[in-house]
Amino acid sequence: MSSPYTLVIRGGTVVDGTGGEPREADIGIADGRVAAVGPNLASGDEEIDARGKIVTPGFIDPHTHYDAQATWSSQITPSSWNGVTTAMMGNCGVGFAPCRPDQRETLVEFMEGVEDIPGAVLDEGLPWT
Repeated sequence: MSSPYTLVIRGGTVVDGTGGEPREADIGIADGRVAAVGPNLASGDEEIDARGKIVTPGFIDPHTHYDAQATWSSQITPSSWNGVTTAMMGNCGVGFAPCRPDQRETLVEFMEGVEDIPGAVLDEGLPWT
């Protein structure tokens, strides 16, 4: 009989983002999603011993300035280094799309001042498509 979980993260201190108290629990992953959180879950195909470690879901960064970086970076660092799995973009009122061709240089100059991104980086990195 196969395991119900492809992965079980075992015995970590779970901080789930609901505001509840941290608790020790196992986390069962099936089909790439959290399928169960609780004590003494069935074995997984793979297991990680998380005792003494904090286990959290991915964090959402609701205010970012990645509008340009998203065109040349597949990892959106440094947020992804810190557990962020979802980044909201375009919420500052300044973005790179849509932008008319005759307004590109104005936008680059604006972003040099506002975001301190060198114009040469924007000129080279933005595909404008």
